[in-house]
Amino acid sequence: MQTGFNGVWVPIITPLLDGAIDHAALARLARHLAAQGIAGLVVGATTGEGALLQVGEQEALVATLRAAVPAMPLVLGISVASTAAATTRARELAALRPAGLLVTPPLYVRPSQEGVRRHFEAVAEAADLPLLVYNIPYRTGVNVELETLQQLARDRRVAGIKECGGNNERMLRLVQETPLAVLSGDDAQNFSALCLGARGVIAASAHVQPQWHVRMGELIALGRLEEARRIAAALQPVVADLFAEPSPAPLKALLALQGWCSPELRLPFVPAGAALRERLALHWDRIRDLAL
Repeated sequence: MQTGFNGVWVPIITPLLDGAIDHAALARLARHLAAQGIAGLVVGATTGEGALLQVGEQEALVATLRAAVPAMPLVLGISVASTAAATTRARELAALRPAGLLVTPPLYVRPSQEGVRRHFEAVAEAADLPLLVYNIPYRTGVNVELETLQQLARDRRVAGIKECGGNNERMLRLVQETPLAVLSGDDAQNFSALCLGARGVIAASAHVQPQWHVRMGELIALGRLEEARRIAAALQPVVADLFAEPSPAPLKALLALQGWCSPELRLPFVPAGAALRERLALHWDRIRDLAL
């Protein structure tokens, strides 16, 4: 189970309209992304406002995506504080037969590394599916240490890690010292992470010019670093904009500008500010028709 997570994965937004999921917009956006060569979609995680989804909505998202892009692998997000709740949710989502689960450490409670390890072991046992550890300490309050990941990797169901907010040293150690599929989750570091040996990315910014993100990874794999660097440099202003305010507000603002969806979010998210929307429009205009 420790193979298969490569390339560009898009943590797809949850389009909203008048408080409800806009399934037509979701299907249209998914078909567009799939046509650009991405590897798969992550559903109901951070960018998809997973923490704010209501009962049954993640399942509804999966149904729409299965109908729209039936060949596209789907990974489903789980992010809760209680191990009991996480295992229950893992069993529910496993019934949908996704390609895997993307699971954070327990939120807010800041457990010990033993607690973190046992949480993931319980979820892996409950789901019996490939599991991606979602290491995002600036949101969860706890870092999944290298030794903990090495212990978890003994279970072949623990297939990989989405690494956010680390540094090049940690990224290299993850690649060299674990058998996990390492996926960059920090969009500003995707180029360097791939150069260091990450197998792919889970990138919110890949909603925008997804074919460029795919091509950058291909070029790095071929050793054509100068060409890949040009793509990374061209994307960087938009990537910076997309995280200048709490995500996914800037992303939804830009996708609304492009006509893909409404910019609507659920509280406590609020819409991107006017100055940021102007900057997004400017940077989008600059890259929209570039040929790299």
